[in-house]
Amino acid sequence: MAKRPIPFPRSYVNTAVRDALVAFEAEPSVAGIQKVLSLATSGGLVVDVTGSTPESGPRVRTLTSTDGQLVLPLFTSLAELGLAVPEAERAEVQGTILSGRDALAIVQSADIVAVQFDPGSRQIIVKRSFVDEALATPAP
Repeated sequence: MAKRPIPFPRSYVNTAVRDALVAFEAEPSVAGIQKVLSLATSGGLVVDVTGSTPESGPRVRTLTSTDGQLVLPLFTSLAELGLAVPEAERAEVQGTILSGRDALAIVQSADIVAVQFDPGSRQIIVKRSFVDEALATPAP
């Protein structure tokens, strides 16, 4: 049986989203976050699946906000995922690269209220309503 091509190499970096996040940090606006999400629906995003086993299947790790609500961390690269955990734990971190649309759609499968992009290096949290709006927009 022929091997399936790997859609995203482990070295993948979503530079378009990373650059849009930098621009948003410099000048926050609704249009800026809409651009981030639009770019995020194409390309790939990394999801933290640390703790997943063959027996359990893939399990997406979430963060808990200060008021106890779930936040989905998404990363522009596996290196960014590593920055989100203490150095001593980095060898144990597991990530998978999904299409951006699939990664964002995880918010619709649980009681997740927001997405946080690259939490190891930035503090950009996006309300679920913006994510739902981006997912409702047809792919280009």
